[in-house]
Amino acid sequence: LQGIVESDFFAWPTEVGGMGFLKTLAHRVARFDWDSAPTDIAAILYETVIPAEERRQLGEYYTPDWLARTMVEELVTEPLEQRVLDPACGSGTFIAEAVRHFIDAAGAKGLHPKQVLDRLWVSVTGIDVHPVAVHLARAAWALAARPAIEAAEEAGFNASMAVPVYLGDSLQLRFRTGDMFAEQQVTIQVQDEANTELVFPVSLVDRAEDFDSLMGHVAEAIEKGEDPYIALDDNGITDPAERETLTETIGKMEKLHSWGRDHIWAYYTRNLVRPVALGRNKVDVIVGNPPWLNYNQTADTLRTELENQSKNLYGIWAGGRYATHQDVAGLFFARCTDLYLKVDGVIGFVMPHSALQTGQYSKWRTGRWETKNSSNPVYVDFGGKRAWDLERLQPNNFFPVPASVVFARRRNGTVGALEGEVERWLGPAGAESPDRTTRVGITDTGAEAISPYAGYTREGAMFVPRCLFFVHQVENPALVQAGQTVTVNPRRGVYDREPWKSLDLTAITEQTIEAGHVFDVHLGETLVPYATLEPLKGVLPLTGEGTEFPIDPDGVGGIRLGGLERRMRSRWEFVSNLWEANKSVGSKLNLLQSLDYMNKFSSQLEWRKNPGIRATRIIYTSNGQPTAALISDDMVFIDNALMWVTCKDEPEAYFLLAIMNSSVLYEAAAPLMSQGQFGARNLKSLVWKLPIPEFDSSVGLHVEISEVGEAAAKGAAERLERLREEREKVTVTVARREIRKWLRESEEGRAVEDAVGRLLGSPTNLG
Repeated sequence: LQGIVESDFFAWPTEVGGMGFLKTLAHRVARFDWDSAPTDIAAILYETVIPAEERRQLGEYYTPDWLARTMVEELVTEPLEQRVLDPACGSGTFIAEAVRHFIDAAGAKGLHPKQVLDRLWVSVTGIDVHPVAVHLARAAWALAARPAIEAAEEAGFNASMAVPVYLGDSLQLRFRTGDMFAEQQVTIQVQDEANTELVFPVSLVDRAEDFDSLMGHVAEAIEKGEDPYIALDDNGITDPAERETLTETIGKMEKLHSWGRDHIWAYYTRNLVRPVALGRNKVDVIVGNPPWLNYNQTADTLRTELENQSKNLYGIWAGGRYATHQDVAGLFFARCTDLYLKVDGVIGFVMPHSALQTGQYSKWRTGRWETKNSSNPVYVDFGGKRAWDLERLQPNNFFPVPASVVFARRRNGTVGALEGEVERWLGPAGAESPDRTTRVGITDTGAEAISPYAGYTREGAMFVPRCLFFVHQVENPALVQAGQTVTVNPRRGVYDREPWKSLDLTAITEQTIEAGHVFDVHLGETLVPYATLEPLKGVLPLTGEGTEFPIDPDGVGGIRLGGLERRMRSRWEFVSNLWEANKSVGSKLNLLQSLDYMNKFSSQLEWRKNPGIRATRIIYTSNGQPTAALISDDMVFIDNALMWVTCKDEPEAYFLLAIMNSSVLYEAAAPLMSQGQFGARNLKSLVWKLPIPEFDSSVGLHVEISEVGEAAAKGAAERLERLREEREKVTVTVARREIRKWLRESEEGRAVEDAVGRLLGSPTNLG
C-alpha cells in the first residue's frame, strides 16, 4: 500500500537515527486490538493529535460518522458506477463511509475480488490541505478497504496500490489550470536559487495510478541511493516522449536531494498535481464538510484570492453589512462544483445553518454563480433534493454552530434556487431513525427589514481583547494617591481566548490611571429584562470629556499620545504594543481601528454630541432570548454583545421594552434566528424584520403597550432590589431567571404579553 507510509514530511526520524524510537512506537501501537477499533478511529486520533485552536484556524470540524454515512447513502445511489470525491476529507470520515458503501454494493453484486479492488481505487478519492489529516485519511481508506484487499490477496492477486488520498489545495488558489498545464506538460516551480523546474507529461499525470506509483518508486530509490531511472521500466513508461521528459526531471530531483533539498519533491509533486488532474477528469459525486471560517480569519495572501474568486469569478460576495460575517464554505461549495463535478453530477456538503437563510449567502442560494466577466459560469439546481435542517437535533453540540446539509445538481444553463422547504431533523443526535418528516419553509433573513426601527439600531463597539480595556478598581496601597486618579487591575473574563488569556499583564496591574479615562460600559452580562446591573469599567483613550479620540493615523495604535493624560499615555502605548505583538496574522488593524471597527464606537460618540430628536436609548441582547432595558446615563458606552436603539422619549422607549422583553416577540423571531445549544440565538437586527411599527402616541394600543412596559420596568427594578437585599451577590444568571419568573407570574408581565400579542398577532402567522 503506497502512500500510507512513505518518504514525506514525517520521514525525518529515519534520517536522524530514530529507528529505535520508531520500533518502540510500533511495538506499543501493536498492543492495541485494531480489529475492535471504532470505525471513526482516524477522526478520534486527529482530534487528539491536532490542537483544537489549529483545527479552528483551518475551519476543520469533525463530522459524526452517522451523518457522513447518511449523506453518502443519500448521494451515492450507484456506488459501482459513480466516482466520489471528498475535497476537504479531514481525517477521512466520508472517505471511509464511501469505501464501505462501495464494498457492500460490490459484494451484493458478486464482483470478483480483483475487480472490486481495481474499481475501488478510482471510485473514492480524497484531498486535504493538512498533512496529518491526509495520513489519517489514507489509513481510514485502507482500513475501510481491508475486506477487499484481503479478498484479493486470498484469491491470489497482487493487491498493491497507492491510496488515492492526496495532500493538496482543492481551491487551487496558487495557480490557474491554464497557467500550470501547457498542451503537453505540467511544470512545477521549485523556487530555489537555480530556478529549478520539474516537468511532467500531462499524459502521465492523467494516468493517476501510474503517476503515483512512479513517484513513489523514484522517491524510494533516491532515498536509498539506488538508480531511480529503473523506476521508468518498472512502471511501464515506454513512450519515448514521456521517458525523455521524465529522465530530465528525475535528474533534477536527484540534484535537489544531493543539495540537501531532500527527496520530498517526489511526494510534493504527486500531491500538488492531483487536484488539477482531478479537475481534468471530473467526478459524479462530491461529498464532505468544507472549511467553516470567515474570510477575515484567513491569511492576507489567501484572503485576497478568496475574495477575488467570490466577487469576480462566481459573483457570490455579499459585502456591505455582511462583510464581517461571510465565510469560505459557500465559495468552497461553488469552487469544487466548478473544478471537479460533471454536468448532472451531485454535490452534498455539511454547511453552517446560516447557508439556508442569512443575507451573506443570498447570492450563493440563487444557484447561478457568474459575473459579467465569467467565461464559464456555473449553474446548479438546489431543488432536486431538499436540504436538511439539523439545528433542532439534541444535543446540538456536534458542530460549534448549528448545521445544515445542502444538496445540488450541476446543470448546463438552468438553475434552481435554494428556496421553498427544507427537511427538519428532530430527535436525538445520532439516532438510527431521526424524525425527518417535518417540513419548514426557508426564511430569507437577508430580506429588507419591515420595521422602521432598523434604521435607528446600531451594534455596540468591539472591546476586544477585553483584558486590554476592562478593569477592576482596587485600593491604592500608597499612603498618598494623586488626585483625580484611580488604581486598576486588568479584568480577566471567562470568554478570553488565547493568546490574550495567558498574557503577562503585570505592567498594567495595580496601575494608577487618570479617572477621566475610565468609563462605564454595558455588556450582555450587565443586562437583565427591563433593568441593568452595575456596568463594567473600561479604560479608553478619549478626550474632550469622553467625546472624541485624539486620532493620528501615524501615532501609536492610531492615537496622538500628546492628546492623552500622562498615565493614560503610558498605558495606551503598552496595550497597543501588546496588540501588535499578539493580534492574528491576517489582521492589518491597529488597536484603535479594532476598537472602532466599522465606526461602531465613533457612532456612539457622534450620538452623544448630537442626539437630535432621538435622545433616549434602549439596549438589547444580540444573542439568545431578547432582553432589553432603558439606558438613562448618556455617558455609558455599549459593547458589541448588545444592540442600541435611539428613541424620541421615554414613552417610546417603554413601548419598545415591552415588545422586546415579551415571549410573543421571542416566539415570532425564533424562525428567523439560528439555533444554538440553548435555543434560538443571533437576534441582532433580525427582530426588525417583524412588523413592529414606529411608536405613535395617537394610537391607543401603542400607548397601552408603553404604559404596561413602564409598569413592568418598575416592577422588575423592585424585584432586582429585593434580590440584592436577599443575596450577597446577584449574578446576571440569577437576576434574569428571577425577573423572568416574576414576569410570567405577575399581573404586569401578563399585561405585557396580552398587549404585545394584540399588536403582533399570532407568532405562527408571523412565521
